Amino acid sequence: MEKWYENDIGKGILQSKYYHIGENDPQKFINRVTSIFSPEIKAAMHKYLEDGAVCPAGRTLYATGAKGKFKASLSNCYILPSPEDNIESIFKVNAEIARIFSYGGGIGVNISKLRPKESQVNNAARTSTGSVSFLKIFDSTGEVISQNGRRGAMMVGLNCDHPDIYEFLHMKQNNEKLASMNISILFKDDFMKAVVNNEEYELKFDVEATGQKIRKKINAAEFFAEYCQTQWDWGDPGALFVDRLNDYTLLSGYDDYNIEITNPCGEFGGNAYNSCNLMSINLYNFISDKFTEKAQLDKEEFAKAVNVAVRALDEVLDYGYETQPLDANRKCIDDWRSIGLGLFGVADALIAMKLKYGEKDANDFVAAVMRIMLIEAAKASSKMAEEKGTFGRYDWEKTKKSPIIALLRKEAPDVYERIETYGLRNGTLLAIAPTGTISLLMGVFSGGCEPLYKISYMRTTHKMEGEKKAFKVYAHSVKDLLDYHKLSYDTSDEEIKKYFPWIIESHDVPYLNRVKLQAAMQKYVDNSISSTVNLRHDATAKDIKNIYIEAWQARCKGITVFRDGCKRGNILGVTNKKSKIEYDTITPIKRDNIERLDGCTLVRHTSCVDKMYITINKTMDGQVFEVFTNASGGCASNIATITRLTSLALRSGISVKHIIKQLAVSKCSACQALIRGGKKNISLSCGNAIASALAEIYNEAQQKKNNEKYVDESEDASINKKCPECGHYTLKPEGNCVTCTYCGWSKCE
Repeated sequence: MEKWYENDIGKGILQSKYYHIGENDPQKFINRVTSIFSPEIKAAMHKYLEDGAVCPAGRTLYATGAKGKFKASLSNCYILPSPEDNIESIFKVNAEIARIFSYGGGIGVNISKLRPKESQVNNAARTSTGSVSFLKIFDSTGEVISQNGRRGAMMVGLNCDHPDIYEFLHMKQNNEKLASMNISILFKDDFMKAVVNNEEYELKFDVEATGQKIRKKINAAEFFAEYCQTQWDWGDPGALFVDRLNDYTLLSGYDDYNIEITNPCGEFGGNAYNSCNLMSINLYNFISDKFTEKAQLDKEEFAKAVNVAVRALDEVLDYGYETQPLDANRKCIDDWRSIGLGLFGVADALIAMKLKYGEKDANDFVAAVMRIMLIEAAKASSKMAEEKGTFGRYDWEKTKKSPIIALLRKEAPDVYERIETYGLRNGTLLAIAPTGTISLLMGVFSGGCEPLYKISYMRTTHKMEGEKKAFKVYAHSVKDLLDYHKLSYDTSDEEIKKYFPWIIESHDVPYLNRVKLQAAMQKYVDNSISSTVNLRHDATAKDIKNIYIEAWQARCKGITVFRDGCKRGNILGVTNKKSKIEYDTITPIKRDNIERLDGCTLVRHTSCVDKMYITINKTMDGQVFEVFTNASGGCASNIATITRLTSLALRSGISVKHIIKQLAVSKCSACQALIRGGKKNISLSCGNAIASALAEIYNEAQQKKNNEKYVDESEDASINKKCPECGHYTLKPEGNCVTCTYCGWSKCE
């Protein structure tokens, strides 16, 4: 059976992201990554990684063995303190952003302590430019301190009661330079209650330096409606439910542990200077008797994997201690020893179990998996506390106040008693990350807890000799399912859905089912879950409102919504030239810039033209480029004008479908009379004749593309955006992030 590092995708990701300079052997890579672990778990981690069963996060894969070579953190992302309302604090945080970016980490920061726009200041400016204006400084730092040519990931949050909340809501529309940031509004319970009850809500800020008290009342429901409309249009900002972030953790009883923001992808909420040290288990690998009526989770093997992974994460903390960017990060490890164990391959596992993603039996299964995961993780952490000691700030009287501990007392009393006796080694345990890149690396298409985005993708061979050849790549579980039933790899996605009705793609999952699955998981996750609800283009702002209200009521900690076809291209860091119409600016492509054109001539007939010879030229990549006509009769000047304008529109990049539609609109009465009289092969007009010829060639070209091309570049492509790294149209929104299914690039890693 092919290993994950033997296929083209795995090889490509290793080469582009995780190999050190001069490294090109996957076995040496696996040896390097697992070399940091103690003898007790080293062999197990080696086998898990080789089998694609357990995988550390990307920064750990890259930074292990880096000591003495280069500075790189093993933590993916960091939480920074909210800057205080003064220049010194703002630039201190900015310097810390620069240092963390230089070590390869991303950051999360809340700006709610910065005074609102037009509030009083004690300097020459007289009034403040507002909290949002300072993001330009942080953004510039991200541009300058890049990581292998790419900027660091950044999450910026603002509390819902800040007077700048409207400006924050629309900041990306008003300032394209901030488009690469992930942004989220931190909604409090009292605000959400005001939304549901259509009540007023008070925005407030006290400017300590001047004594100014700013108060402003808004209608919460009206603001939330505008928020959902903005989400519909732009895919941003996301929502974090800040009370839930703080009241449902292992550290909820610690008054000095306050979560103000999450990391860029949303799976880890921590106090100031904490970081996400992540690892994920491939759930698909732990399903036995796949695709049969006996399919089930191998509980014993899964429990062993959780135990090993928790110990491995704790050892990652020790190995990476010296390479933390800031002293404050090291102190945070001493105090809290935060880790985040997660899952990927959930959707693949459900396919193996013959369960439909989002439906009750699937949600119950996933909840049962998470229950085992929490219990075993807590048990492993408590055993390590017995062996090595607890995290520095551990206090049983505070710990037992946690609702997670109360849950363990009810569902796993033996683990509760163990914790009461020995404590915990780690202040946080579980976090469900999007795992966009590592799940692709391990040969699995379903990252984190996301549904299957697509059943299959088209890819091409590398261009070595001769032409590129297209081939279909199926999701891991789907390929295994086809093999199990001895079905051809030529089976279409629609046929697969028909044969196996429990297989469902992301856009077909009822959106409230997404929320229900996330809520089922959250009960057993002490930290957070990164999740993006993908909606079809025709979804409404009301649908989005329903998602957020349902997520809050279901006690989720946060959620992101992405409507296909929204204007989120800028957030992906990709220029979308079609997003803005600029009149009187398009210059058509010149014919003499094209080295070769392939043409085809068709014959059409109208009432006044016995034979109209229509030649349509295409470029080498199959794009319809221009039209020529030679007519025996009719008004030569009118036909020539139509022809020239059609070629001009084609060379200017106008949609061929729209050109065809316009040419076919007008119908000639003389042509219609001939048709009614029984004359065959007559077009409805001269324009209609050109339209039908153009449509014939265009449809042939599109069919060829569908059969041979490695990517769908149509309006139905994933999100119709190029990957900034490999240039293919293969980006998919996933877990408050975006991942390329071709090269493994991830915005958040």
